[in-house]
Amino acid sequence: MAVDSCRNLEFTRRRRHVAGLFALLAGIFGVAGGSAQAPPVTKAQAPKAMRLYVFDCGRLNISPEGVARYHVTPAEVGETRMPVPCFLIAHPKGTLMWDVGVIPDAAVEAQAQDGARSNVNATSAAVVTRTLKSQLAQIGYRPADITFVAISHAHKDHSANLDEFASSTWLARPAEREFMWTENNERVDQSFYTKLKTSKSIVLDKDEYDVFGDGRAVIKSAPGHTPGHQGVILRLASLGRIMIAGDLYHYPPERTRRRAPPDNEFNVQQSAASRVKIEEYLQKTKTAIWIEHDFAANAKLKKSPAYYD
Repeated sequence: MAVDSCRNLEFTRRRRHVAGLFALLAGIFGVAGGSAQAPPVTKAQAPKAMRLYVFDCGRLNISPEGVARYHVTPAEVGETRMPVPCFLIAHPKGTLMWDVGVIPDAAVEAQAQDGARSNVNATSAAVVTRTLKSQLAQIGYRPADITFVAISHAHKDHSANLDEFASSTWLARPAEREFMWTENNERVDQSFYTKLKTSKSIVLDKDEYDVFGDGRAVIKSAPGHTPGHQGVILRLASLGRIMIAGDLYHYPPERTRRRAPPDNEFNVQQSAASRVKIEEYLQKTKTAIWIEHDFAANAKLKKSPAYYD
C-alpha cells in the first residue's frame, strides 16, 4: 500500500509538471489557440527627431507596351520593373503613413507561400511577398497607431491598404476624393477604401500643407496624373530636403530626356504644368527628388527597420 501511494504521488507530481510546462508553451507559442504567434514587439516611442522608414510593398512587372506608355523605350530605362514602396514618417508630434501598397495585406497573407499576385492593368502585373502591417510591427507600430495617412494618388498601386488606416486622420484633396468614388473608374479599386468615406479627414485645399507645423513634412499639390495628385517634401538631417514625388514621373529618362507625360494621364496638360512647377520648386529650394517607381534608386535605399533621420 505504501509503495502504491508513493507511485501515485510521483505520477501526480509528474502530471502537474507536464501540465505546467504545456501551459507555459501555450502562453509563449499560442498552442492553446491552435496557432503560433510571434513575441510582441515593443511599442514604438515618439522619436526625438523626425525619421523616415522605407517599406517594401512589392513590385510591378511592366510589359514593353507598358513601358512605351511613358514615351520611353526599354533600352532607355534599362530596368523596366517598378518597385512599390511605402513610407512612414515618424515625427515627435505623430506619424504619417505615405502610400500603402498595391495588394491588400489580407490577400498577401492568403498567398504567403508564393507571394500575392494581381494584374493592375493590361500592362502591369504586381507581386507582393510582405505585408505592410508586418513591417510596421517590426518597428513597433500598428496601423491603428498611425496619426495621419495620405497617398500620392488613388491608383491601385498606391492605395491597397487604405482601409487598414481608417482610424488615422486622412489628409486628402477634394478633387482626389471625388475621383476615388467616380462610378466606373477603372484606375482605382474602391474596395481598398470602403471605410474612408466616413473616416476622420482634413481637407487639403491649398498648394502646400505642413503636416506637423514645423516645415519638416509638407504635402505639395502636383495634379494631372490624377486630379489630386501630390508629393511630400521632407527635411531630414541626414538627407537634407527630399521630395517623394508619387507618380510625377515613373522612369528617370522621362525627366532627364524631357519626355511628355503619358497619354493616359487624367489631364496631360495639367500634368505637364505640374512637372514644370515642381522642377522650378526643386531648383529654387535645393530639394532632391525621389521617383517612387525608380527601381535602381529604390534598390539603394535603406529599408526598414533601418531609417533616415
